[in-house]
Amino acid sequence: MQKATGIGGLLTLLVAILLICLTLAEFIQYISVTQKYEFLVDRTPSSLGAQISINADITVAMACENLRIDVLDVAGASLHATVNQFTKTPVKFHTEGLVSLGARKAMSKLDVHRIVAAAQKRHREYVDTWGVKDACRIKGHISVNKVAGMFHITALGHGYMDGRHVAHEAMNFTHRVDKLSFGIDYPGLVNPLDSSLEIADGNFEMFQYFISIVPTIYVDKRRTFGSVVLTNQYAVTDHKKIVGHETKEAGIPGIFMKYDVEPISVRVTESRASFMHFLTRLCGITGGIYVTVGLLNNLLQFGMKVYAVMAKK
Repeated sequence: MQKATGIGGLLTLLVAILLICLTLAEFIQYISVTQKYEFLVDRTPSSLGAQISINADITVAMACENLRIDVLDVAGASLHATVNQFTKTPVKFHTEGLVSLGARKAMSKLDVHRIVAAAQKRHREYVDTWGVKDACRIKGHISVNKVAGMFHITALGHGYMDGRHVAHEAMNFTHRVDKLSFGIDYPGLVNPLDSSLEIADGNFEMFQYFISIVPTIYVDKRRTFGSVVLTNQYAVTDHKKIVGHETKEAGIPGIFMKYDVEPISVRVTESRASFMHFLTRLCGITGGIYVTVGLLNNLLQFGMKVYAVMAKK
């Protein structure tokens, strides 16, 4: 027969509070995810005809008939983008919701689950159908060799002999980058140049972007289907200058995106503890607390009995 004591009641209250706290902590750990980063040697052979796709959605504050799009790589391959690869649509240039690359804030913590889930959704894009058409929207993709190269947008007659020379006063390389990605284009994947804006200070402005591309594998172990995303992420630095006789700076006015594919790849694995693992830890915590508190209660009771016997003597 058990006898209620004050110490026993206090220990029961402490056990209840401790169990609630530890159970809550275990539950938070159970619903949270862990991210594991691994750096691997990129095993894709770059010298055996491997290719990568450049996906772009860029609006330049110039008339479409004055622009040309080209790709040149270190292997000597030169590609002039065709209408089947990039469409050029007259639109009105606007800057709402955009910031310059230099004013970008630090990116938030990578959420692989959100990226993988977004890859299954359809991308909603902005279509500008109002106002005076004073710009050109360049949208599409082109496959290039998986080696260092340069994707660039220039004015006709500047840099290439096109048989036509765009007037200097008609040149304005103010531009917005709504999207720029490499490889398979997964909607929802955040890239550093997305939704960025650059304003030209003159007609002979040269914008340079230096891009380091890293092949990336996202693995989400919580999803049964579509749990792996093979794509590319990149880092970028930018530079701009006014070229020509007035500044004596060498160069061609335009937008130049110099890219290089790094020889490593990154694998990001996101996982969460299973329910059985959570249940096992919860049972272990509960049993351990009761055993520990029971032993502590017995020691206290024995100590009080010893104290009472000693006090009588």
